[in-house]
Amino acid sequence: MAYTAETFREFWADPHNAAPSEDIHDDVVGYWPGSDEPVRGRDEYVGKLHELLSRVPDLTLSPQESADDGEHIFIRWIAHATNADGERIEQEGVDRIKVQDGKVIENRIFFDRAQFERKLGRSLEL
Repeated sequence: MAYTAETFREFWADPHNAAPSEDIHDDVVGYWPGSDEPVRGRDEYVGKLHELLSRVPDLTLSPQESADDGEHIFIRWIAHATNADGERIEQEGVDRIKVQDGKVIENRIFFDRAQFERKLGRSLEL
């Protein structure tokens, strides 16, 4: 089964109960805002997701639009989370996902990390 925008939607609707490793290529490369170096390999990529979810436990992403050219999937999303004051916040972003053999081989994540951290009231330190 190939990775699709629907796969993304299903994962981010309930990320704590999803298992992303089946959809991630062994040689995946992930580019995260604020990181000097990309994450490389499935274990490091999935570890980064788990680290994010441990820092923002109620984080979900709601896809708003997507486009797929057969090799790349572009997804504009809105993140939802609770800040340090217990208020719900939102942050927009985009993922550009490259798929090879039905699995994510590269993911470039775009969002204003500093703005998101200000809204959260804490650093992500990813």
